[in-house]
Amino acid sequence: MEQILNMVMAGALGLIIGALFMYFASKKTSSEQSVKAVQEKLDSYQSEVEDHFAKTADLIDNLTESYKEVFNHLSDSAEKLLTEEQIQNQLINRRSREVTIKYLKGSDTDENKDPTE
Repeated sequence: MEQILNMVMAGALGLIIGALFMYFASKKTSSEQSVKAVQEKLDSYQSEVEDHFAKTADLIDNLTESYKEVFNHLSDSAEKLLTEEQIQNQLINRRSREVTIKYLKGSDTDENKDPTE
């Protein structure tokens, strides 16, 4: 009878130890999965940020190129449509300010000037 009691106690102890082992092992696996999921989200976010800034850089390059094309077009047109004397007068009148389309058209007169300039 004592042998059966020892076997039952050993079985119960083994069951308890096995249950505790499985509990902690599953908890560790759950934590590892959680960490892995967070890492995947972080990697995805970093990839999105990288793509965003790469596209932004491309768009700025395109914008810069378009600005150059517009500036060259306006410059060529001014040379074709205005005499050298008119261009020089505009440059003198503008002093150190940039020559703009609005100014070249003559709409930036003394009456319409921004007082902050």
